Amino acid sequence: MTKIGLRSWLLLCSLLPALLVSVFCAGYFSYVRYQELALSFSQKAQHIALPLSISSQDLLSRQNTAALEQLLSSAHRLNSPLVSNISLFDTNHQPLIHTNPQQFSRALQLSSTQKLAPTGLLAENANELVFYQPLPTTDDSGIQGYLLLQLPKAQLQLQQQQLLLHVILITVGCLLAFMLPTLLLLRRVHQPVRQILRNLQLLLNGQKAETGSGNTGGIVRELTQLQHSLNLLGTHFNVQEQEMQQQIEQVTSDLQQSMEQLEVQNIELDFARRKAQEENRQKSEFLAKMSHELRTPLNGVIGFTRQLLKTQLSSNQHDYLTTIQKSANSLLHLVNDVLDFSKLEEGRLSINPEPFSLRDMLNDATELLAANAFDKHLELVLMVEPSCPDDLVADPARFVQVLMNIAGNAIKFTDHGSIVIRVSAALLNEDQLILHCSVQDTGRGISEEQQSQLFQGFSYNDSRSHQSGSGLGLMISQRLVKAMGGNIGFESKQAEGSTFWFTIKCLRHHIAVADSLPLDVLENKHLLYFEPQQHSREATLSLLHNWGLQVTACATKGQLQQALAHQQHYDIGLIGRTIALNQVNQVLTLIKQIKPQCSHTCLLVNTLSPHLRETLLSSGADACLSKPPHLRKLAAALALPYLQKTQTVDETTGPRQGSLKVLTVDDNEANLKLINTLLAEQVEQIDSARDGAEAWHKATQHVYDIIFMDINMPVMDGINACQRIRQSSLNEHTPIIAVTAHAVDGERARLLTLGFNEFLSKPLDENMLHCSLQEFCPTSRPQSPPASWPASKLVNWPMSLERAGGKCSLMKEMLQMLVSSIPPSRAAIQQAVTSQDVTQLLQQIHKLNGACCYTGVPRLKQLSELLETQLKQGKSLTELEPELLELDDIMQGLWLESQHWQWQ
Repeated sequence: MTKIGLRSWLLLCSLLPALLVSVFCAGYFSYVRYQELALSFSQKAQHIALPLSISSQDLLSRQNTAALEQLLSSAHRLNSPLVSNISLFDTNHQPLIHTNPQQFSRALQLSSTQKLAPTGLLAENANELVFYQPLPTTDDSGIQGYLLLQLPKAQLQLQQQQLLLHVILITVGCLLAFMLPTLLLLRRVHQPVRQILRNLQLLLNGQKAETGSGNTGGIVRELTQLQHSLNLLGTHFNVQEQEMQQQIEQVTSDLQQSMEQLEVQNIELDFARRKAQEENRQKSEFLAKMSHELRTPLNGVIGFTRQLLKTQLSSNQHDYLTTIQKSANSLLHLVNDVLDFSKLEEGRLSINPEPFSLRDMLNDATELLAANAFDKHLELVLMVEPSCPDDLVADPARFVQVLMNIAGNAIKFTDHGSIVIRVSAALLNEDQLILHCSVQDTGRGISEEQQSQLFQGFSYNDSRSHQSGSGLGLMISQRLVKAMGGNIGFESKQAEGSTFWFTIKCLRHHIAVADSLPLDVLENKHLLYFEPQQHSREATLSLLHNWGLQVTACATKGQLQQALAHQQHYDIGLIGRTIALNQVNQVLTLIKQIKPQCSHTCLLVNTLSPHLRETLLSSGADACLSKPPHLRKLAAALALPYLQKTQTVDETTGPRQGSLKVLTVDDNEANLKLINTLLAEQVEQIDSARDGAEAWHKATQHVYDIIFMDINMPVMDGINACQRIRQSSLNEHTPIIAVTAHAVDGERARLLTLGFNEFLSKPLDENMLHCSLQEFCPTSRPQSPPASWPASKLVNWPMSLERAGGKCSLMKEMLQMLVSSIPPSRAAIQQAVTSQDVTQLLQQIHKLNGACCYTGVPRLKQLSELLETQLKQGKSLTELEPELLELDDIMQGLWLESQHWQWQ
């Protein structure tokens, strides 16, 4: 900004408002006066023309031309120089008289058709004003003459210029009137101000200020008083400076005494620090020795517990030993953490670099984490960047220890979703690199209060904390990462999950550490890959593409159908699925679906259960691996068919009965008969109950190996019966499998929390029962041949045979039971609809739905299931009237059709 002095400011503040006011007032009044002059000029023309037109009309009507000429000439002379010419035009607009013909122009003449208003017409050109005044007329023809007056603008322009000159003179006078007092004020003020500035400069230089004359008044006196006050202020500052110097000298003396005291205290603190270090060393040595002493008996406890679990045990003994093993493992981990912590405090926790295979080490660690992830139904994924070197030099044991701590915490504090481990590398030079590892979870996250204390160790008692437990794991991990030349950190939002990461420095090892994979035989092989889980699909796809396979990836069943519809033959079919007992049939269906177009089939499932995997292998799969797949196991499984010169797969298993005692509970006679028939060839003894109360009564008298429990039953439902059995019976630890025909979303999770061990949805078949028995007790499954049946529009015979476990006689019996129940069911449903009894209607629909589960009547099954769902959602009978009518038509059609069946 431009610097402006006091003198300039005063001039500007006084003259600028005066100039603005003067210009505004002069402009306003000039404009008003200008308009008044123009209006006065036109009014004068009208005042001249109006009486002259009346007189001219009178003389013109009497044909007195001489008098008319004299009248116009006199009017011209009297109003000169305002009027330069007066012309008279007759009724045909032809000129009669001109008082000054030299000034007249033919262009000013009006056309014969143009009419004038009684008040006349005013026109204007560059040099003059022209006024047309019509002559008054007495007839009705409307034709009249007019007068034309030419008025030069010279006089008007002269008056306007005089007005402008007067305005300029007035404005200049106003500015001079304002400027003179301002200049006088500046003359009296400027000199004292300069004196004040001079005195301030003297004070800043440490000199005494000058005194001014006292013969002043008004504002100059006030400035002089200001100057005097500044002189007093300078004197006061000098006194303050002397006092401050004295205080500084005193404080310096005090500080010297304090420094001497601090030196004495530092010596004492040094002795205390050495004593504390010695005590800490003794404590760490004690912790290290105690940790070693504790680990020896704990390893014995864990080892013998594992051996004892392999022997024949009762359910209670097995449960107790499992609890002992988990507790001992937790204690062993805590002891190991304490030992590492004591070594860290002593500085004895050494880092031992050695060559290792990064991918082998990561896959081995992920396999150890998989069991805990599968128990919580979490997606565990390992993603290694293809550009990341595999042969490295670092401390693999410490690397795995950090990774297991972080990933173990992620699994522990994640209830649903996924755990994704990502590994990448950034090259520093030809021999060194930074290895970056992150673990992302979808767990509960970490609050802001807990984040600040996360790496401090020694626990927090809040069970919701991400760091609940001993708190040593992350603290030790932080120390280990720093010892390996890296960093560790995290990002977390509460209820959105966390991402922990760490980096370490590694050296590249230019000699291959791990054995090569059999990838030559997989080059350019066509592979069909189905995986609904996004992270697992991305990780496996990256691996397969890196191996040189031509992969067709499918994320949904619709995409799989499209891929199979192309009728392309694939060398390998790879299926990735989450699996539970009630989902075995879905996996088996996928195997049957892709097997005709794939030479070999491999499964990736989230289970370590050997029984489930054996079942899947026996269904036609060539290999079954757990997720996430170990890269060596996956490569070996995919390459095995091409590495073997001869391949013989001839596995035959004959049906055998297991020495098992099973309790089946269902209120539907058909359902009960089917499940008993399916179990008859796989177990030794079967007891049945038709409601929950009877099941609980039998459970208090007999010990069963497994119980299959229906949910919706009269007297006592399956949930209450399960809870009663768990609380007081001989089967408190017996596996109880929930069985129901109506499985909505979230039903499985709800039943598992209520005490059931597993959940199976109707319709049951031999595969589901076989997997259940294999998971909880040893058994096998039978086979039955197919047959041909009568034509039917409502019965799917292959489905009926499948629902009956491949038993023709059982299928006939189940269909006959369904058909025989149709007349009473129709009557009961119609009665419930007529009486608007929703409860009774729901019970009848549920029974019908359960009966349809074991027979191949898809239309009837679909409609009954739809009605049951909508009734449970509170739909009214009026809204369900079309579905109820369709249900009645299908039941009647099935009954009539059955009358013409001829069994072969």
